[in-house]
Amino acid sequence: MERAFILDKFNTWVDWRLILTAKSVTPPELNTHYVNIDGRSGSLDLSEALTEEITYQDRIVSASFWTDEGTYDNRSLLIRNIVTKLHGKKIKIIEPDDLTHYFLGRVKVKKTSNILPYATIELEATCDPWRYHICDTSRQVNTNGDNVIKAVITNGGVKTLCPELKVDGAVKLHYDGKEIELTTGDHKISDIRLKSGVTPIGVSGIGSVVFKYKEADI
Repeated sequence: MERAFILDKFNTWVDWRLILTAKSVTPPELNTHYVNIDGRSGSLDLSEALTEEITYQDRIVSASFWTDEGTYDNRSLLIRNIVTKLHGKKIKIIEPDDLTHYFLGRVKVKKTSNILPYATIELEATCDPWRYHICDTSRQVNTNGDNVIKAVITNGGVKTLCPELKVDGAVKLHYDGKEIELTTGDHKISDIRLKSGVTPIGVSGIGSVVFKYKEADI
């Protein structure tokens, strides 16, 4: 099977018989802020002053394809179809060298060419800085009383996350010196932040809570 991009529900080889000739996945640029102060050797790095962690700009994912399938008219119709399906759309993008993550970005059909022997097409997407894990991560904690169960929630990615919470019953979360009471239903508490690594969260009450989140790498 040829190396292929998966663009939303389309596989560039299976669906369109496009042969990948080149690709580029650039790392995202850092959002940095350096301040020069008179009398101080070197600059003052304030890049993490507001968020307490480095932030990133968008990243560019691009790919070029070639095909000699069908006639000139067949390829002209294929190119028009690809432009209709992709140009300007914000979609999930899976590159052939990392099938466990996806990018989320807006696609631009940058250039097309069709001559009698073959056709070419170039795609470019402006994406979030993250490589999102295809599968969500979830952790269920069951509790049956006032004793606080100390749950360790692990974020294996590098992006700080706010988990979705699915509660069955009446539970109380003990987090960062606060107590948060929740009843049956879906919740998202902006104060609960899962940094890279492990985050301890206490749970008490009668019922269960599922922490669900999508890890992301660079």
